[in-house]
Amino acid sequence: MQRKRDDHHVTGDALAPATARRAYPACRAAAPGKLHAPEVARFALDAAKHLDARVEQLIARTYAPGRGRAFWIHDPKPRRIFALPFRDRVVQHMLIAATLPALERWFAPQSYACRPGKGTHRCLRRAVALTRVKKFVLRVDVRKFFPSIDHAILRALREKRTPPRWRWLRDVILDAPAETEAVAWHFPGDDLFAPLVRPHGLPIGSLTSQIWANAFLTPTDHTLASHLGLGTFVRYCDDLLVFDDDPERLRDALKAIEACAHAMRLRFHPDKTRLHGTSDPVAFLGFVLRRVGDGVRVHVRAENTRRFRQKMAETHALYEAGVIEPEEVTARVRAWLAHTRHGHTQALCERELAKLSFVRG
Repeated sequence: MQRKRDDHHVTGDALAPATARRAYPACRAAAPGKLHAPEVARFALDAAKHLDARVEQLIARTYAPGRGRAFWIHDPKPRRIFALPFRDRVVQHMLIAATLPALERWFAPQSYACRPGKGTHRCLRRAVALTRVKKFVLRVDVRKFFPSIDHAILRALREKRTPPRWRWLRDVILDAPAETEAVAWHFPGDDLFAPLVRPHGLPIGSLTSQIWANAFLTPTDHTLASHLGLGTFVRYCDDLLVFDDDPERLRDALKAIEACAHAMRLRFHPDKTRLHGTSDPVAFLGFVLRRVGDGVRVHVRAENTRRFRQKMAETHALYEAGVIEPEEVTARVRAWLAHTRHGHTQALCERELAKLSFVRG
């Protein structure tokens, strides 16, 4: 009997065609909207040279991620972002292109983050539809989700869903040094040093982090849909709404998925995780949903409008100083309108637009 070849000894010749085919599409996928950045522009000027170098490193398995840059943002809440060099973002797009099909077959249809044909606004529309027909909703929020993700558990979940030839690259990216918020929580069976010796945390800002974080909660989706028979839910990464007409059934579901989360070393937010009537206002994806009679009122959260006003004040200063052109001003306003108009916000949009005036000099 012929012995099965070890997955970790796939030859470079076997890897070369598939790796090279993914290089240019990955570069195009990583570049949109960023061509004005000096780093991306330099890469694009000699793209063939840079991509050939990356392909050679991947075939030889000598690739190592470069040094990233960490910074804080406060929109809408403080978060630590870790930005990788553009060459590493291209490599991540290559890895995701090779591994996403297997993940897509595993994902539940109720999961909407970072998936083709899904997204924020389709998730919102589905949540509105369920709010219209159900009496109660369980809102679940995972506390410090990205910094809490356990590497060993993530690796085990991904093992069968990562093609063998790409597993080494998955491990290189997962094990690379990255700056995340500190989380030191203990779970049953831990000793004092468990939070220190168990690698955990995915850096916010990386494509792999977004996809892997969405995948990390997929067992919770299947617990709800398959084991509990509750398919009436929507999840956008770590934001989850579960709908039903029986509040006791939702309370039982909370116990089940919280046990599942604890097994994956996650904790639910004690204040944001709670049971609501759908006739009460429920915040979700930057909007507030509330059932009124046979319909649903959808409004943007007040903080969304405050952030827009702050951004417009900054935009006005930049425009007045000649730093940005009218096209950039228009793009920023349209981006807010495109998101906001998914709710019942016509009066709000008209009121905010009437306040805007951009004049130079």
